[in-house]
Amino acid sequence: MLKKEWVLHVKGLAKIEKADVKISPLICFVGDNNSGKSYLMSLLWGILTLGKDIFPKAPSDAKSYKKCEKWLKDNIGNRTEIKEEIIRDYISWFNDLLSVNKKKILTRIYNYEVDAAFIEIRDYCRQNKLELRWEEEGIRYSSNSDYIKFPLEKEISREKLLRMNSYICWNILMEGIAAPLFTPVVKGRRMGEPVYLPASRTGFMLTYPQLIEQSLQYSFVPEARENASSLTLPYVDFLQLLTKFDEKQNLRGTSKWAVDYIEKNMTKGRIAVKKSSLPMIQYQPEGADTMIPLYVASSIVTEVSPLLLLFKSNIDFKSLIIEEPEAHLHPSLQQQMSRFIINLVNRGIPVWITTHSDTILQHINSMIMLQNNQDVQSLSEHYGYKKQDLLNAKDVSMYEFGVTDKGKTCLRTLDRTNYGFVVPTFNNAIEKIVNEVYMFQGE
Repeated sequence: MLKKEWVLHVKGLAKIEKADVKISPLICFVGDNNSGKSYLMSLLWGILTLGKDIFPKAPSDAKSYKKCEKWLKDNIGNRTEIKEEIIRDYISWFNDLLSVNKKKILTRIYNYEVDAAFIEIRDYCRQNKLELRWEEEGIRYSSNSDYIKFPLEKEISREKLLRMNSYICWNILMEGIAAPLFTPVVKGRRMGEPVYLPASRTGFMLTYPQLIEQSLQYSFVPEARENASSLTLPYVDFLQLLTKFDEKQNLRGTSKWAVDYIEKNMTKGRIAVKKSSLPMIQYQPEGADTMIPLYVASSIVTEVSPLLLLFKSNIDFKSLIIEEPEAHLHPSLQQQMSRFIINLVNRGIPVWITTHSDTILQHINSMIMLQNNQDVQSLSEHYGYKKQDLLNAKDVSMYEFGVTDKGKTCLRTLDRTNYGFVVPTFNNAIEKIVNEVYMFQGE
């Protein structure tokens, strides 16, 4: 589970008037169509993915950075706690960098020129202490949720202090949810970057060869750009991810569990990847001897296949974003999907979703209620649930998007109780439908 929390504060981004989103193991965005759910989720992904690019290449004389530099210089060789006031200095530095670079980052994320009035990190807190440590014979930087460690050298230049400070700042914010700041270059391999699974996955899975070819033309043939379709960066990243799908053998841990769960409970068959210039994805139904092309498989297969392939390929990632995980799923399979998401969260993978499914949210609420029920053990045994299926309400942040009369989006944090979350956007719609049924029945 995450050992830290912080809030992404956004103001004046496109139609989003104001938003405050707290990082949690499970985040749910619900609300009206065209209210900005995917837009804000793309921004979250972008901060985790592109945030490492905002650190300067040369030491800065900015006031916020000078505080960090002085503290680190004063503590060279000292094993010491990075206390709350020091963490605030690092976050202040990051926010200054974010302010200077926000237009550039937003334009990269959305693939058109866009800006925001305000973007910053707020309300940071930790569950555990974070220590600065030094290693006399060390040769590399290292970190986990408890410490950040550097090799102890006789002389440390301002340039090395900048590199260390960037490493400290990134780990304070992103350890456990994003890729490390400095990673070895391994061709064709992801090093922990968050994965974004966009809506309309069926369309992508059926047309990805053409989309990838078009994307390559856009990149290398200037005259093709005028006719090329534009996609946001999370969607482009998903297309690039498709090229890395390669079935691995001897899966273990969460990857093996995830593949077994999806194939048994959802796709009722296996997905295989045949390598060529691009991965060729095929499906073998249970009881069949042959593989069939993906384009003749059921929509459940094409919709869920990216999720299945993600774990089957054993791709390295720290967090997972899924738009509309309920798409093309019967209500019983939506419940299975919700169960799958909760299990991932309990296995230490943050999952953030946008959804229109009351079934998925009801299952989330049910698992919160079951967790808090005094008869949790007997009820779990009766209904076939295990500890990994249950959910702590404190691990969930849920937000409702609404559109004002002026066409702007307002974001509301939904109340969290021991019985789950009340979701007005769903409850009001369901109540209206039920009332119509009663009226039309003459009751």
